[in-house]
Amino acid sequence: MKEILIIRHGPILKDFRKVFYGQLDVPLSEEGKILSEQVVSVLISLEIRKVFSSPLQRALYPATLLSEKKKVPLIIKEELKEINYGSWTGRPREEVYKEPLFWERLKNENLSPPGGESIKDLRKRAFKFLEELKKLEEGLYIVFTHGGFIKAFFCEIFNVESSKFFSWEVYHLKGNLITLFEDDFFILRGLNLEITNLHEILKSSYW
Repeated sequence: MKEILIIRHGPILKDFRKVFYGQLDVPLSEEGKILSEQVVSVLISLEIRKVFSSPLQRALYPATLLSEKKKVPLIIKEELKEINYGSWTGRPREEVYKEPLFWERLKNENLSPPGGESIKDLRKRAFKFLEELKKLEEGLYIVFTHGGFIKAFFCEIFNVESSKFFSWEVYHLKGNLITLFEDDFFILRGLNLEITNLHEILKSSYW
């Protein structure tokens, strides 16, 4: 069996928190860096096969640290990027919320911001990554990515419609643990877990 721990990046600079940043390569705040380092300090004690990461620096920062400290491979995947907001990128959230298209796209997975991705597009990336995970050898794998990607990943693994995309809240630097078995069987071990509790959770499995 394969244990997949998916983690959203840490807090970013405050200047970007009220805009749609999506695939903008915005940096972590100092708090985000410190919290990321704390998470890595816990993860290095685990038996890890590989680390996967989005290429965006807010996710790549802890992924690189963990890979270097643990001396395990770091695999950077374009599929793990946040959703592309197209022309909405960099615009204030409150401004975009006033556009009917913002709300319509939550009901119709095929709609997208001008020049950006639809939820269906994001789900295709999540599906591609999930299929790759199924081919891995047994062991623990760490994935650093983004909130939108994680929600799309949940939609894929649970095989639910895209209208459920916002049914999960995904917090910074919390663990989302999934056990993958053969023939597509899986168990969700926990959502938004405290990383410090991982050792106990991993030991408590009946499998």
